[in-house]
Amino acid sequence: PDVSKKKVRAYREQAVALHGAGHGEDKIGQWWQLKANHFFSKGRQAHVTTASLHAQTRMLVVGFATGIFGLYELPDFNEVHTLSISDGRVDTAAVSPGGEWLAFGCAQLGQLLVWEWQAESYVLKQQGHFFAEVNCLAYSPGGAVIATGGGDGKLKLWSPASGFCFVTFGEHTAPVSSVVFVPHGRAVISASLDGTVRAFDLVRYRNFQTLVSPTPAQFVCVAVDPSGEIVCAGSHDTLLIYVWNLQTAQLLDALSGHEAPISCLAFGAGAGGVGCFLASGSWDKTVRVWDFVSSSAAIDVLQHGADVLDIAFSPDGATLASATLDGQLALWDAREAEQTGSIDGRADILGGRSLLSKVTAKNAAGGKCFRSLCFSADGSSLIAGGNSKFVCLYDVSERMLLRKFVLSSNASLDGVRMQLNSGQRTDAGNLEEIIQDVDSDDPSAPPARPLGRRSERITRLAIRCACVRFSPDGRSWAAASTEGLLIYALDDERRFDPTDLELSTTPSSVAEAIRTRDYGRALPMSLCLNEPSIIRAAWQCVPPKQIPLVAQSLPLPYLDRLLRFLGAEVDKSPHLHALLLWVQQLLVAHGPHVRDRMHVYEVPLRALYKGIRQRYEDMGKVCDSNQYSLTYICDRLSEGPADIDEQLSLA
Repeated sequence: PDVSKKKVRAYREQAVALHGAGHGEDKIGQWWQLKANHFFSKGRQAHVTTASLHAQTRMLVVGFATGIFGLYELPDFNEVHTLSISDGRVDTAAVSPGGEWLAFGCAQLGQLLVWEWQAESYVLKQQGHFFAEVNCLAYSPGGAVIATGGGDGKLKLWSPASGFCFVTFGEHTAPVSSVVFVPHGRAVISASLDGTVRAFDLVRYRNFQTLVSPTPAQFVCVAVDPSGEIVCAGSHDTLLIYVWNLQTAQLLDALSGHEAPISCLAFGAGAGGVGCFLASGSWDKTVRVWDFVSSSAAIDVLQHGADVLDIAFSPDGATLASATLDGQLALWDAREAEQTGSIDGRADILGGRSLLSKVTAKNAAGGKCFRSLCFSADGSSLIAGGNSKFVCLYDVSERMLLRKFVLSSNASLDGVRMQLNSGQRTDAGNLEEIIQDVDSDDPSAPPARPLGRRSERITRLAIRCACVRFSPDGRSWAAASTEGLLIYALDDERRFDPTDLELSTTPSSVAEAIRTRDYGRALPMSLCLNEPSIIRAAWQCVPPKQIPLVAQSLPLPYLDRLLRFLGAEVDKSPHLHALLLWVQQLLVAHGPHVRDRMHVYEVPLRALYKGIRQRYEDMGKVCDSNQYSLTYICDRLSEGPADIDEQLSLA
């Protein structure tokens, strides 16, 4: 070796200090040379694409371009296991620390596979919307499920808590363009470009209803009325809105009036929550409001200055928001059919420069517009996403931008970079996008890209947001983007609020109040500090008999914060009975206040309902499976200690 022995000794000591002894430090300072070659006889096209070595067991995992992987024992290179796991190439492989599980990733099909090679069984199988982007999404009424539709014709159901897909429906033969849940949450409706609207049962996971039109039509939007009995779908080519009865699959009506392709549909509640009406947006620069349920069938036409791309109703049905092709957001009084305001979002959504753009990102406003809208649970905020890497959150009453979210920083996507390298610009276009001939004689030319066919187009995906939706509890929102399904959640556990904070409000003073059993003073101070561990210690120390008194004396400004904290504790706290007592006494003591300000407390109450319902289902399964054991224990306890001692003495 060219390195001195002193440096080799120093490198070995450093390796031992970092990783410990016995991890190959004795090999430092030695020459490496090729010892043996091994040929994989897996076919002509079976090129090695990835490999991973597990040093403890001396096992080598090799992935091939044909979707096959092999497990080999070193140093003899004996084949231990081989399996075909995918129709595409295996791009990456990894081995668990114990060596029992093998993980594989297939980028072409969007697959993630975990295989236990000793038991020869799958531990995990996940696949996204491959070969296509996510076109649409919808939250279930309880917020526990997210449904997505993609360009691959698949409808997938995801769990927001785990991030895994647990059901995939493949009945559609063309891209899924829109998806919506039935209000009772036991079914999901999807519209597709194959000319069908399908209803899927979320109990048996099957397609129980297929709705079609008299003439072939490509459906791009779907909506369900609040009763869950009427399904409406809009078409691009026939310019009609089809109305079906979901139970009988009978076509009830075909609404005509739009002069251009229909882009969106939405149902809104009537005055006082009685009845409902349908709004439809079209490329003819109008939004039409249909009252097809009543005999009058009155129609209101809302004129816009550009093509309408999406519409959304507020939760109370009083406000209608619409997004147009010129980047504007219009706000309408849904019941009076009058415009109440507008938001110019062109400057907000502007960002990112395309490789084909000849202007700077600051001036590249062409094509930048919002394509999806959604109101928050309380109707105070409006979120919008479109042909940009930004998703904007607006305040409805003030008509102002609250925050901009960046969907991706992946520079391989078009439209992510704010500035481009002007040195890469040539007369023929961007140097990175120029396809060089294989036999090019230019020594300064970049290496040629491998082409399968000369007629094959090389495209680059652009960052965009196809759909945005708020969760029913308002604690999170999801976006269907080029990067996949993205979920943003609100986490205010570490937020510090100095309101009503005094010098005496410290963690030590809270601990002192708990020690002296002054619970009515300890709980408000802990809520003021807003530290989860301090709040948890304060409410858990309150005896059950004193919960009604402490709940009644709680200051109203802290009621919302305590309900939010209890909603987060439902999923993980073992003190379920005490938590339910707290919720009950808080609602008993402050029920009128909560009822009068339902828009403020709707989000924490939804979170509590969601968590309590989940715990009820989990505990119900455990109790049902142990019903006879619990009955036996209760019977033995009712006998009394004397009877039990007598039976034991007889035994």
